[in-house]
Amino acid sequence: MTLAGGPLAAPADRIATLDIIRGIAICGILFINIWVMGSVSGVEYDARLSGWGILDQAVWWLQMVFVEGTMRGLLSLLFGAGFVLMSARAGAGRYFRRTLILILLGAAHAWLLLWPGDILFVYGIAGLLLYFVKDVDARPLVGAGIAILVFLAGLGLGGTAEVANMRALAEGAAAAGAQADDARIVEWADYRASLKPSAAKMERSLEARAGSFAENWHYKLGVSNDWMKPESLVTLVLDALAMMLIGAGLMKYGLLSGEADADLYRWMLVAGYGFGIPISLAEWGQLYAANFAHPNPILFYSDEIGRVAMTMGHLGLLLWLWRRGTGRRALGIFAPVGRLALTNYISQTLICQGVLFPGFGLGLHARLSLSQLWGVALLILLAQIAASHLWLRYFRFGPLEWLWRWGTYLRRPA
Repeated sequence: MTLAGGPLAAPADRIATLDIIRGIAICGILFINIWVMGSVSGVEYDARLSGWGILDQAVWWLQMVFVEGTMRGLLSLLFGAGFVLMSARAGAGRYFRRTLILILLGAAHAWLLLWPGDILFVYGIAGLLLYFVKDVDARPLVGAGIAILVFLAGLGLGGTAEVANMRALAEGAAAAGAQADDARIVEWADYRASLKPSAAKMERSLEARAGSFAENWHYKLGVSNDWMKPESLVTLVLDALAMMLIGAGLMKYGLLSGEADADLYRWMLVAGYGFGIPISLAEWGQLYAANFAHPNPILFYSDEIGRVAMTMGHLGLLLWLWRRGTGRRALGIFAPVGRLALTNYISQTLICQGVLFPGFGLGLHARLSLSQLWGVALLILLAQIAASHLWLRYFRFGPLEWLWRWGTYLRRPA
């Protein structure tokens, strides 16, 4: 089963590649989330706010090119694969119960456990829609997913044109001698200011996150409400749904289970990285060269393309290594993490938002640079990998997976 979507199979019946890729994605997603969890407000827009040494810059480049958006992409693909497995095993009642439980877990994760960046809520909503294409063949599923991604990229292209026009009007007005209060100049200045938090907002964030649980909760509640606005939620759901449809199609083709020819996975690797790396270098390089000082219009439409290409490159690499047998033992280290994906995902939040960073915990918020935060993430992941292996020596399911299964089947699991 993926992070969401299908019943947990007995260990002997599980598809090893799905567990491994899911485990790697769960580990990788912490490297993304920990920056927002542990650093100052606005670091996602300007990485220099958290320190900008040589190691920090190297980590930033590594994250933006290879990790940003791709771990979420892998999880979405696996959700689609899990949907195929569950639709073949269970009826509508079980499927919708499981998905609604996921939505409730996501809501609790975002609005109670202090993590506005939750993905479970989004996945649950997209999962409800996914059920209605359960009888569709592989090719139409992949085609529908690609169509949604093209639509989202088109929206981004429209946003790019709008921003470019706004900027051109402002610069033209300034060149013609217009004053600072000219409507065109003011509109452009307001837009640029909206991309980054103000000094006052950053100060409020620091005060709240250094305070008590109540102060943290009140602040994070506002952030969750802001991030989950209807217009943002629709985009997130469409993005997740597109990758889920592609994942469902790839599962029906037999690609995600590692059954395809090794040469096909190699071509996925070459094509994915061949498109994704240059696009990522171009879009993030533009922002880096400008010292994060201006909006990056290319990201409005290229980010979707680059992210999906890199996701497919990662997928091709992992499945190629698996199919050839190269490094299969090393990849297998991540399988227990994937089997306990929900538990590990939520526990990452509990560790970071409940122990390490807030004022009512160890108070490390805003004290570590980007590279240091990655070091903390690595220690957490090493502990989770070890704990996952140990747990599965004695138990069949993770604690949250066990509860999730109970709610799905309405009977207590073994």
